[in-house]
Amino acid sequence: MISDYHTIGYHTIWDIYGCNIQKSSFVPEIKIILNKVVEELKLGKVQEAYKQFQPFGATGFILLEESHISIHTWPEKEFAAIDVFSCKPFDTEKINSILKDFFETDEINTKVITRGELTRMKTASPN
Repeated sequence: MISDYHTIGYHTIWDIYGCNIQKSSFVPEIKIILNKVVEELKLGKVQEAYKQFQPFGATGFILLEESHISIHTWPEKEFAAIDVFSCKPFDTEKINSILKDFFETDEINTKVITRGELTRMKTASPN
C-alpha cells in the first residue's frame, strides 16, 4: 500500500510476463484493463489514446487528473508493461491481483518509485 504523504506522487511500474496473448494483442482488450485500473483506483480520467500495431501489439495511454496510466504490449513475447504515475496513494497489491487475473499470469514484477520529495521543494507563484 502506498501511503506516504511526504512526496508529490508515486510512479508504479508493472512488468507482466506470461501474458495471455488474446488479452494483450489488441486495443479493445487493453482499453478494458486500463479503464479497470482507473476505476478501481477512483482516478479522474481526462482523455485516452491508443495505437494498434500490426499484426498485433498495442499501446495505450490515459491522461488522468492525478497524472497518467500507460500500457505497452509485446504479445509475441507474452509481455506487457504498465505504468501508473499518481499523486493519489493507492493499494499496489490490489492492482497486482487485478493484473494477474486479467492477463492470466502469476509472473508480475512491481516497482514503486517515489517522485518529488516535498521537503526539498520550494513554494512559488507564477505571478
